[in-house]
Amino acid sequence: MTAAIEPSAAALAADQAAIPILIFSDEARCVWANTQAEEWLGLSIRNIRKSRFGELSAVCAHLADIVDQACDARRTLVALGRPLGGAGLYDVHARWSDQHEQLALSVLPHQSMGAKASEAPALGFGRMLAHELKNPLASVRGAAQLIRRETELEGARDLARLIIQDVDRITRLADHWSRVGDIRLGEQSEINLNLLAVSAMESLNRADPATIGVLRENFDPSLPSINGDPDLLMQAVLNLIQNAFDAVRSDPGGTITVETRYDAGPRSRSSGHPTPLVLSVRDNGPGIPESLGPGIFTPFVTTKPAGEGLGLAFAARIAALHDGQIDFESRPGTTVFNIRLPIAKKDLP
Repeated sequence: MTAAIEPSAAALAADQAAIPILIFSDEARCVWANTQAEEWLGLSIRNIRKSRFGELSAVCAHLADIVDQACDARRTLVALGRPLGGAGLYDVHARWSDQHEQLALSVLPHQSMGAKASEAPALGFGRMLAHELKNPLASVRGAAQLIRRETELEGARDLARLIIQDVDRITRLADHWSRVGDIRLGEQSEINLNLLAVSAMESLNRADPATIGVLRENFDPSLPSINGDPDLLMQAVLNLIQNAFDAVRSDPGGTITVETRYDAGPRSRSSGHPTPLVLSVRDNGPGIPESLGPGIFTPFVTTKPAGEGLGLAFAARIAALHDGQIDFESRPGTTVFNIRLPIAKKDLP
């Protein structure tokens, strides 16, 4: 008897909700809307069903872009601070259900979250990640140590040494992720951005040989050094390069250029410090959907069918911890992410 009344009870609750809620099929067609959605859009569900949703109004067109992406990828997407007509901004949550093969779209007034609030969604994931990674990492490290000790081949010993270095770095990062809601900088040192970029590119080449020939470099050899946590900055750069490679992976002509340069203009949004040292990752992929916008840096916001939406959130947090920032520009055929960082104090004029 309980099972028989659950659907109608859920529908009644959704219909009486104070926010617009719409349900879309796996083909991105609107099949249901609550009363609040009908009033907000100025359309009845009967009229909505008669036409293609994206052609009904400018607001519907904006929402349809988000719905299409989520249905195509069969993933939940979140778009924050979207202008949807009238005064003010809105947060759009498109939640995909594998069980029902439907998408529930909810629209809420935009809320600007503080650092703690924005970090909360990733906290549980970070603890789980650290727990799940440490045992297999310890096993991999032990095997590499055994190879390094027993082999007589110099090349194998060098590879084992690289494996141990990468495992140690990942273990330290897992420790960082275990407290991601209150992440702290580790041991800091003087860092050359060019060498950091080269290390990241070489690491990715080892992990995925398909990146060889795709990655290019364009470095400013006179760039001053920075002070920072090399493990965290290395991972931030790796995340940006990996994202770029995912964007061009299926394109035979795909290219990624890692650049460094000096740009005296921007200042840190958090500290106001100058951030003239720039490391950029540029790709010629399809670009980032406009509907995601700045929300791309929010945990669990992703355009990848198999992604978790944590790489850019992590990179943005690491840049902020170094009194820097990340920004991006994107259009079809060109996307560039810029990590902007301050000069090491000893190198300041």
